[in-house]
Amino acid sequence: MPDAWIRQWGDPALHERARLVDSFDDLLRAQAARISRLLYSAGGAGLAATQVGVLRRMFAFRIGPEDPIDVMVNPSILDAADELTTFVEGCLSFNSVAVAVRRPSWVRVGGQDIFGVFREMECSGFAASLVQHEIDHLDGVLTLDRADRSERARAVAVLNGVATRPAAA
Repeated sequence: MPDAWIRQWGDPALHERARLVDSFDDLLRAQAARISRLLYSAGGAGLAATQVGVLRRMFAFRIGPEDPIDVMVNPSILDAADELTTFVEGCLSFNSVAVAVRRPSWVRVGGQDIFGVFREMECSGFAASLVQHEIDHLDGVLTLDRADRSERARAVAVLNGVATRPAAA
């Protein structure tokens, strides 16, 4: 069951665009800690601030289930592969379905930590899928918006309780 604080599919707040963070203060760090706790308790890999009703450009993530949770503030994609890969992505805002989407196979992401220090990450495979998914959330874009027509129809049917077929590989 999804955490009650995580916005679920159908909530219009999931299509809101987050604002840039310009103040790296105790409030930001408290919000980052809350998002990290929610991610941990939900057992997920990533959670964007917009998914918990905070319209600030940040997300919490962990590449592996045993990895510590990290937070990226004001993330943006600096470079990406031309080659696209199909990723089957889950989402804490619609736990009941995974959605197949095509994304660049690797990305270089820039952003800041919770103290405002600039950082970059190069990501491929699952990590590339994860950070692109979370940045999409900050832009009000869901995996359903990125899926092709048939995949979107299948996923929406599952979300509406009409079908239970798994995502295509």
